[in-house]
Amino acid sequence: MQVTKPKTKKVSLTKQRRAETWQRLTKEQQSVIQKHIHYQQTSLFMNHELIGHGRHWSLVAFHENMNFDSPSSPQLYCDCGRRLKYQYVLTNNLGEEIKLGITHFADHIGIPEAVARQLQAEIHQLNFGLDELLQRIRRHAGLNQEMRNWFISHQDEFDDLPPNTVDFITQNLPPEREIQTDIVRSYKKATYVKKDHVHRKKTKLNKKAWQEIFREI
Repeated sequence: MQVTKPKTKKVSLTKQRRAETWQRLTKEQQSVIQKHIHYQQTSLFMNHELIGHGRHWSLVAFHENMNFDSPSSPQLYCDCGRRLKYQYVLTNNLGEEIKLGITHFADHIGIPEAVARQLQAEIHQLNFGLDELLQRIRRHAGLNQEMRNWFISHQDEFDDLPPNTVDFITQNLPPEREIQTDIVRSYKKATYVKKDHVHRKKTKLNKKAWQEIFREI
């Protein structure tokens, strides 16, 4: 079963709403989302050849600073000392490791400005996608229990599902909009039961009944 290609819409939550929504999630749900974010970030970096100062760099870890709005709490930092919202850990072909923010790629490891700007734009797009997910969670926009159970039993019938889709649905998180639409459509088609048509016998009025009707007119 071919699934529709997913799209990402630009949705932006306030810091407060983002934090509130995140705190409402279970540890398992948070873990699934973090795994999803890491996969997206890794895939993004693999699509770019990061060469700076004559060395090839690759992403090995990505961390989000959940205490960014609370400076007195433990923080994440760039190797230059700047406090970070998002920290990227990269290694090169010589085994050297560096921790930095996305705006420091050109400064610290010599990645061309054009490549660094493209990375920033694509990462911002991923962040919009995360906000859309959290917004849908706030609105309880996922599948109901019956549909989730059906999908888990029939997941092999769906081709080209985005990574982590099964984990999302198992943990009662909404899958991407187009994927959810395909699942709902398939579920309804598979579980549809045609109702038996009840033929009602028409009652014929006899002569006496007609006389009673016209007597009232």
